[in-house]
Amino acid sequence: MEKYILDILSRESEEEAGILGGEVLNRKIYAGGEDFVVNEARLFGAGRGISARTHTRYVDFPTHRHNYVEMMIVLSGSITHEIDGEPFTLGRGEVLIMNKHVSHSVERSGKDDIGVNIIMSDRFIDGVAGELAGTVFSSLIKENSKEGGAPIYLAFRTGGRKYLENAIENLLFELTVRGRDVGVMSGTVSLLLRYLSLENDELLIRGNVRADKEETRRLEILSYVKSSYRTASLGELSERLYLTVPYLSKLTKELFGKSFKELVVDERMERARAAIEATSLPIGDVIRSVGYENESYFHREFKARYGVTPLAMRKNAPN
Repeated sequence: MEKYILDILSRESEEEAGILGGEVLNRKIYAGGEDFVVNEARLFGAGRGISARTHTRYVDFPTHRHNYVEMMIVLSGSITHEIDGEPFTLGRGEVLIMNKHVSHSVERSGKDDIGVNIIMSDRFIDGVAGELAGTVFSSLIKENSKEGGAPIYLAFRTGGRKYLENAIENLLFELTVRGRDVGVMSGTVSLLLRYLSLENDELLIRGNVRADKEETRRLEILSYVKSSYRTASLGELSERLYLTVPYLSKLTKELFGKSFKELVVDERMERARAAIEATSLPIGDVIRSVGYENESYFHREFKARYGVTPLAMRKNAPN
């Protein structure tokens, strides 16, 4: 990480200066009422979706919850949390994500213990839920949306993974230098969560849920087919997923009841059907746009599947 970013995030805040001067933690900064539920609107105002602030040092944080999903990233030193009566320490490069139902406390941290809290509203989390369906985050998101849902937390290591370190540094650059653009922060956090979900078996160091591996693989295969249907190949996907071609071929058949080739053909044909019905593109252009060069083969497959020729389908399509 660039030293100047850490230097900016290490600066003592006005709140921290007061604590060092003998003041106690001012709960009114964080929450209203007697229950210690940290409120996003009190910290940043309503409606941002995603925000961030450095963790306040030099004071114990008593047991509290949030009205948002929180992700803490430890940048230097260590920070100790207690969840369900059990303390655990996050070190440099480790990340803790908690839904809004988790109650936890945080032990006093020192000058060199630097953590950043990423604050994600329900609206933001609902927006990325589709991208994270079937991953280790599925239960966390599902329970977060419920009134009185289950408290779910996950902690990951990121050290030694350059792509994770880069995503974190890009996020911190936005926080410290560029000006906290919500769009950039949203995209970067979404990417970071997706990265963490793809290698949760190796990166997850603590938590109270595990991913549905079968559903994760289903989504990985489907996502690839839908995004790469023109040129999709089993070999390319096997390299992306670090699986052998024979294993991936067998797995695809088990998960979908179809071969990988059949999945690709399904996607190409549905894309072609939609274009034939909804556009005036020449049929030959449609055929090439979905990845076929042999028009005769396409016409045979299309009629066998839909019972009519492409031209007849276009003529019968509703205006």
